[in-house]
Amino acid sequence: MQAEASRRSGVNSTLASRPIAARFELLAVNDATSALVAAEAEPSGRLGQGTAPQARAVYAASLRDFLRDSSGKQVRLDRKWEAKLAAEGIHIRFDPEASTWSPDLFDEFYFTEDYVIKGIDHQYRTPGLGVPLIGIRRFRVGELMSKRGEAKFLLPTQMYPVTAVLKPRGRGSRGDGVELASIRPEEPRVAATIPPPPGGEYTLELHDPTVERKVEFLGRSEPLTADLTTSLAYHFVHSPLPILQEVGLLDPQWLEKVSGLYMIHPYIPGKIPVIFVHGLRSSPAAWLKVMNEIGGDVNLRDRYQVWLFLYPTGTPFPYSAGKLRKSLDELRDVVDPDRSDHALDRAVLVGHSMGGLISRLMISSSGNAIWDLVGTRPFDELRASGEHKEMLRNVFFFEPHPMITRAVFIATPHRGSELGDQFVGRLADRLIRMPSSLRGTYRALLAQNGRDFFTPEVRAGLPSSIDELRRDNRLLTAMATLPTRPGLEAHSIIGRKTPTDPIERSTDGVVAYTSSHIDWATSEKVVPGDHGCQDAPETIEELRRILTLHLGIVSGNRDDPEVHRASTEPIESAQPTPRRRAKVVIPSDPAAGSAFKAGWQSIRR
Repeated sequence: MQAEASRRSGVNSTLASRPIAARFELLAVNDATSALVAAEAEPSGRLGQGTAPQARAVYAASLRDFLRDSSGKQVRLDRKWEAKLAAEGIHIRFDPEASTWSPDLFDEFYFTEDYVIKGIDHQYRTPGLGVPLIGIRRFRVGELMSKRGEAKFLLPTQMYPVTAVLKPRGRGSRGDGVELASIRPEEPRVAATIPPPPGGEYTLELHDPTVERKVEFLGRSEPLTADLTTSLAYHFVHSPLPILQEVGLLDPQWLEKVSGLYMIHPYIPGKIPVIFVHGLRSSPAAWLKVMNEIGGDVNLRDRYQVWLFLYPTGTPFPYSAGKLRKSLDELRDVVDPDRSDHALDRAVLVGHSMGGLISRLMISSSGNAIWDLVGTRPFDELRASGEHKEMLRNVFFFEPHPMITRAVFIATPHRGSELGDQFVGRLADRLIRMPSSLRGTYRALLAQNGRDFFTPEVRAGLPSSIDELRRDNRLLTAMATLPTRPGLEAHSIIGRKTPTDPIERSTDGVVAYTSSHIDWATSEKVVPGDHGCQDAPETIEELRRILTLHLGIVSGNRDDPEVHRASTEPIESAQPTPRRRAKVVIPSDPAAGSAFKAGWQSIRR
């Protein structure tokens, strides 16, 4: 194939001159495009047959190398890049109408092929046309403090899967150029030809493979290549979440300012939110494998959007539930102010450990049951500033959130945990430092109302989240009596650390089965594993079943021919080996009761 020869010339030219290599690589894109057009006439030109897969592989490799060599150290597909190429006689313009993403949205791009993912069971890749990228978008420090609208619910650093497609607009002749000797010292010096800049214009398109599977290419529909796992893994490996999970327990004030509800993708109308709530001494990174499996299932990816709740796990969990309740209302007001997106009225809430207790409050009606644990007189008699009183009202008085119609409890201590009674738990409780805002509110309420206004438990001091996990805690007893939303479906997933133990006497090492079990659950699944079972294979399969059931689909189609679960090896063996050494991203498995701790190794030597 002529395209392969052009690409080899580009590879051989790289060490001598990147601009020269870029010309050869763009020429290879042209040749591969011609091969794809020719493959259309072949009876066996479908994906996986004939010459089309080989042409797509060479197209992808050539375009990847062209983007790398024409951009320099950092890949930024912006107007400066276009102007630089135009000065070299290569005219590329961005097509906003055909693209999902705008290059102006991103600070830079990384090639997914430069990374190897370890610690994740499946890597979801789709063979097809284009180059898979990781699009990096960062809010500046000043922007973080003043985020408004939808941006308020996007993570400080976002990393999205992007597929780049370059379309030739007009054919340029190969022409004659000057001669250049081969630059590889170990090879014989053979004559090669430097082409002039390929003629015509090119359009660059940036597609979102989470919502697109086909792309129009020169009058035909081509499958769009995608890597749905690498950007997700990179996101959480290179985030500060493993540190935040420790700080969020012992020094909640540090995390308070960044806590809240976050979308991992900009809002998409018509998709049902599945909201994940992490547990004690954990973070949203605990859901990495679960999010990867949702993204890899076509039925689920097309119908769900993932939202994550980040909160400091050392604060009382009713306070965190109040914050989640408020965040959900604020996000709905921003993305769907007229309440016309009915998919948002079918949200699924998934909570692990303490996150399950927060979820229980989100689907319950409080009445006076929670306030009666705090005050000895009616709430209306409480003397407090307007701000403090509104915050307390949101914490102690609530109805089932109208957006949530299904809840999943994973390893949830409905009746308390051994941790709250053990020495380690009591020690951690002493080390937890409450946020100054809560301490200030507590002192003000005591001063304004007198100690007798409050119950003995409150007079003794602010309870921590670990206090509230004690098996004799009156809050958990009261929560067990709270009515839930009529028609709500609830599911339990419970870990069993020792498979030989009878289910009724089993435990996940932190929470006993008798604490996790609830009689009113629609379904209950006991899975092998310890307290960190939220991403166990059996848990993920049960979540897949529940989410599929929520859609009214009998079973998910895990064998969709357009989606491949692969190892870290490339899907298409015809794809040339990248010139650069791969970076390694290694999300390791979570320890019991905490989110995974991630690290990465730099470029292999």
